[in-house]
Order: sequence, then structure tokens, then C-alpha cells
Amino acid sequence: MRVIVCNDYDEMSKRAAKLVASQITLKPDCVLGLATGSTPIGLYENLAEMNRLGEIDFSGVTTFNLDEYYPISPENDQSYRYFMNEHLFNKVNIDINRTHVPDGQTEDPEAECARYEKMINDCGGIDLQILGIGQNGHIGFNEPDNNLNTVTHLTGLTQSTIDANARFFKSKEDVPTRALTMGIASILKSRKIILLASGRTKYKVVRELLNEGINTSVPATMLKVHPDVVLICDKEAYASMYLGVDIGGTSVKLGVIDGFNNIVYKDSLPTHKDKPAKAIIDNVAKVCSDIIARFPVSAVGVGTPGIIDFEKNTVSATNLPFDNAPIVDWMKETIKLPIYINNDANCAALGEAVAGEGADVRDMFMVTLGTGIGGGIIIDKKIYMGAKGDAGEIGHMCIEANGIPCSCGSRGCWEKYASVSALIEQTEAAAQKEPDSILAKVVEKNCVVDGKTIFEAKIQGCPVAERVFDQYIDYLAIGIRNIINIFRPGIVVIAGGISEAGNMILEPLVKKVNSSVPIRISRLQNDAGIIGAALLGRDK
Repeated sequence: MRVIVCNDYDEMSKRAAKLVASQITLKPDCVLGLATGSTPIGLYENLAEMNRLGEIDFSGVTTFNLDEYYPISPENDQSYRYFMNEHLFNKVNIDINRTHVPDGQTEDPEAECARYEKMINDCGGIDLQILGIGQNGHIGFNEPDNNLNTVTHLTGLTQSTIDANARFFKSKEDVPTRALTMGIASILKSRKIILLASGRTKYKVVRELLNEGINTSVPATMLKVHPDVVLICDKEAYASMYLGVDIGGTSVKLGVIDGFNNIVYKDSLPTHKDKPAKAIIDNVAKVCSDIIARFPVSAVGVGTPGIIDFEKNTVSATNLPFDNAPIVDWMKETIKLPIYINNDANCAALGEAVAGEGADVRDMFMVTLGTGIGGGIIIDKKIYMGAKGDAGEIGHMCIEANGIPCSCGSRGCWEKYASVSALIEQTEAAAQKEPDSILAKVVEKNCVVDGKTIFEAKIQGCPVAERVFDQYIDYLAIGIRNIINIFRPGIVVIAGGISEAGNMILEPLVKKVNSSVPIRISRLQNDAGIIGAALLGRDK
């Protein structure tokens, strides 16, 4: 099966129309098998326009439609004869007597099905068959069944198909519950088949079609025995979707990404870190479950602060009530999908490496500046974990022998000098030491010191703020030079809230580091953790 993935529905329709037009050009008296429903409307619009422009000629073409509701009058605006007249036949120069749709008014459905099958055979068979695909995998009205009927036949419709078609009728009660349809063998006799799929609702069935075996519970998989099938679909129908969960100290961010690393949905909820660990995770799992019910999610990835014991699948974190918390096991009580977990800094690095500033390089190092300093090492587009899964604790790299004591038990750790917390302490100390400075006045006005305070004073031309900031950049540069000398990555990416200062931090940092290795600000910012967490599931 050849697969053509298009950006959207319009491109899908144009690509399909070109293939049909080629068939008509190569064989002006060809026999086309046609489908109805919302999916091929764009195809028919393109064919009508090509005919109007004189690019194709329908005068010698014969058509057979896949199916028709039963019982239904051809004058009923929901009949497939009416549909084809409206969307194609009345818009092109086709001989209406050479267009065939099963008779939805017949008094003898069995005889009508035999007649229809014979007509197809008498015309030499179908040269090119157009198919759509139902959410349950039906093609034509060949619904999932242990014994698929092979030839044109009368069939009952499943409830899911009735529900899907109800949008075209005044009420669900008006939807016919039976139809006349070509059988699987009728379809497979076609010399060439084009299968169209569009939209997120078709993702699961497209995935089954491409990745699973032949199964009568998904009738479209029977197409795998045909030698010439082209699946034309848009990104939403083709792309896998994964749910990423980024657990933070104040909020939990969630996002669904498709197979092209685009976030198609985002949500967030308060972490409530004052609650027990199990209550926090149960709340997260409930929101995840609600999202999974709305999107075709294949797996869930979780990024969390702290140390992860990958053998026991437990998490311990200082800023959250996680003490050997079995987060994955707890989530599996609610979520019946594969769940993967990793450190939040690693997830952010993976997201940035695949979909952000590191997309064009193989190896990347991310430095996340926050309460501490997190590090993410990406080698060959994969997280480098180390022997025990805890590599990348760069915040505890020593840059000052016998320096400031750190909570880890060592002295002079990098995060005691270059984290946002360190910058805040340095800012507060300078403001107290220089009470007449602009910096001190900014602190007094704001009543609080945060990572933005130093930049506000700098913009106002404060020399004290300039000195504090210059010293901070020195500390930051020392650690980054060490990282570059050890790893020689393709790029170093700076992330965290302070990176929003952009060039105010990047330009002096690049100058002080003075390396040929590029240093960039995170392109994805807060979305990096969501995307990276989601990628944990995709890359398994």
C-alpha cells in the first residue's frame, strides 16, 4: 500500500483528483467506482473544476457507486443518487445513463444486487475505485463482521455508522438502517484503488490499517491483499497522537501532540502540592483520562522534578511531596495506556531537541535556569541517562572550591551561583548594601524580588544592577564553558523563566563563553516539557 500524506483536506482532495484525472486521460472510456460521504466532496469539486477548464473529459466515462441506502427514493436529498448528481454528475459532461447507483427502491434487493454485480462485470470491471473509510474501518457499507460478504449485497448498518450518518438527517430515527453495497470481493476486483482518510476521527482506524494485520473486524485491512492501493490522507488522519504531562511545583501542564510534533491541545491544573502525593497524581490521571476520551492518544509521557528510580519506577522530589512515589503505577489505575516517565529537565531537553532549537543538530545540551539548575543531555536525539538514569545533574557541578554550602552536602555548586534563586539572593544583597541605588528603589517599589528585578533596574541604567548582572553572567558562563568542553554538543540551549529576557541575557553570555558552539534561547519555552514528555511514549 502506497501512502501519500498531505498537509490538509484541500491538498488531499487535489492529490486524489490528479490521480483520477490521470486515469481518465490514459483511458477516456474508463470505469470509475465512486464513493459518497463528506470525505470525497473535495475530490469531486476539483474534478468538476478540471472538467470546466477543459482539462478532463467525462463523456466516455462509466461510473458505479459503491452503495445506496435501502429503502430510499433517488429524489430524497439524502440518497446517494441525489448526492452524486449534486456533487459531480450535474457539474461535468458525463452521460447520466452511464452513471450507476444501486436501486434503493427495489422490491427485490437480492435480485438488484445480482443485477448490479453483473453490470460491473459486463463493463469489464472497475479501473479505478474511490473509497472512504469509516471510523470503525468499514469500506462501502461493509461493516465489521466475522464473515464479510464478498459480492454486492443488502446489509444492516452498525449503530456507530448510523450515529455517524445521523448528522445528514433531520433526526437519528430518519437514518436508514440498511443499505445495498458492493462486497469486499467486488471492491478488490478493481484494478486500482484510492482510499481517502481525513481528520482526527480517522486516526485510529488508519493506524490499524497500516500497523495491524488483516482482520475482518476492520474491513479496510482487507485492502492489504490488493496489489495497487494508494492511501491519501491528511496529517490529522495519519499522525499518531501522544499525551505529555509536565508536573511542576505550582501547576501541571498537559498537551496532546501529533506525529509531527505539533501541540493540538493544551490544558493545565494546579499541582496542589500541599496535598498527599497520591491525591495529586489521581487528579492528574483524571484529567488525562478526560483528554484521552477526546483524542486518539496512543501513550502518555510524564515529566516530573526529582530523582527517578527506574528499577522501582518511583519518584522522590524535594519541592513536591514525592517520597518514592510510584507515579506510573498510580496513573495506571485510571489510564489503560502505556505510561512512561522521566525527569522534567530531560523531557524539556528532548522536546527542544526534536521540535525546537536543536531540531537541526544531533547532539544538544539544555540548561534550565530556575530554583536550581537542571540539565538535559541529548545524544543522537535521545536522552542520555547515565548508568542509573540520573545523568545531567549539572547544577551540582563545582565552580568555586570551598564556596557556598549547598543542600546536596557539597560546596560551590553551580546552582548556588547561577540559578534564578542565586540571582535573587545576589540582587537582594546588593540592594541592601546600596540602599540609595536604583536597584534598591525598584525592590522597594515592587515589594518583592524575582528574576525580573535585575533587568528592570538595568533598563533604568542602574550601575549596581549592571555589576550584579555582570557577575551573574560570569558564573553562568563558567558552567556553560565546562559543559561545552566536556560534551562538545551541536548546540547549547538556555531555558527557564529567566531566558524570556532574550538577548539581554544571551548576548553577554555568548561573549563571555566565547565558543564556536552556538548558544540559543529555548524556542519552545514552556511547551518544551509537554512535547518532550509526549515524545517519551512515541519513541518507545
